[in-house]
Amino acid sequence: MVGQVKYTVTVTREGKWWVGEVNGLRGGATEAARLADLETEVRDLIAGLLDVGDDDFELSWDLSAVIGPQGQEFWEAFVAEREELHERRRRFEAERLSALKALRDGGISLRDAATLVDLSHQRVAQLLSA
Repeated sequence: MVGQVKYTVTVTREGKWWVGEVNGLRGGATEAARLADLETEVRDLIAGLLDVGDDDFELSWDLSAVIGPQGQEFWEAFVAEREELHERRRRFEAERLSALKALRDGGISLRDAATLVDLSHQRVAQLLSA
């Protein structure tokens, strides 16, 4: 989110534990048995240390200690592409809805509109009724 503080979390592996250390935050280290749980643990840690909500900040992940510098570059490129894809999908869905409303308002039937936007007529009806 724009304007939020962003913390970089350095991720390492210590035995069976995934460790996340929040760069620049004193006492900002936590661990989880599963990598999937590390973000929740880090967010809880930061929220507790700073007395803020667990969604009041952004996180970025430095995995280079685990996957190497080139792996980190690939990871960062992937994350950037994923964010761009999500934003493009949001714009696409908004534009599709606007087009469907224009088709409906122009007297085009649901079935014909569905053909034009390559969806089922049931899905078009759902989108237009939401």
